[in-house]
Amino acid sequence: MMREGAKKSMSFAFSMDENRDPLVMIQPGNKPETLRPLMKKSGGKMPMIWGTYTVRSDVAEFVCEEYAKSVLSQLKRFFQQNRPGVNVVFTDSGGNTLDSLKPTAAATPVEDSDDLDVTGQDPQAVGPLIKRLKRIEPRIALAPGELELKMRKALAKCVSQINTGDLQMAETTLTVIERAIARIGQDREDEDTAMNRAAREQQGRALRSSVERARALSANIARTPGSPARDKLERAIHQAARLLKDKNTDEADAVMDKVEAALTQLS
Repeated sequence: MMREGAKKSMSFAFSMDENRDPLVMIQPGNKPETLRPLMKKSGGKMPMIWGTYTVRSDVAEFVCEEYAKSVLSQLKRFFQQNRPGVNVVFTDSGGNTLDSLKPTAAATPVEDSDDLDVTGQDPQAVGPLIKRLKRIEPRIALAPGELELKMRKALAKCVSQINTGDLQMAETTLTVIERAIARIGQDREDEDTAMNRAAREQQGRALRSSVERARALSANIARTPGSPARDKLERAIHQAARLLKDKNTDEADAVMDKVEAALTQLS
């Protein structure tokens, strides 16, 4: 939410739902009143507060065009719980200060896509993950309050996993984020589509990894002395190659496991 306000002027709306949980919506531009029907449709109850906000340096200024003191207190409490990391000033449309909030000392910067560092990693393996992460990142700001904070923490975790080369865990974390965004209707893809695409990309990475493994084994076989055992290994690795061509990675990996075991005995 704060990151979006640092890029451009944003509109916001806030209220509590029927369960007394906070509901926040933001959108670019200076027409916050258009958020009111969307808030109501999403379960927001009156009274509401709406207006515009911008973030400059370490200050976020919220200009409240429509507000009630009780809801302003709830909005302030919401920011206290979610640690915006900047000073927050609430004013009315005439510029009069209504309230303010200083950042919690424990607030720390959260990693995002700008912190990615994949030096030395295989571009084919890490590239699709980065593309997905950058695609979903701006949609996190559209999530309501506490969910946005949770997903930003998950995104930071995913960035860290990618940076350390733990691509399998990064895949899992990213899929969780994509499903959450799809569930709240803030993604162009529904949940099933997101899951299917994630599965295809995961299979693609597994296939590339198995192909590299087959090449390495083939090179190791070529370095062994000629013998009936070597001929048998060559036939096996050719079988694995055919299985990989058919995208049957499970059976290919099983064949290559046996080849590796045989090479270990020959060495």
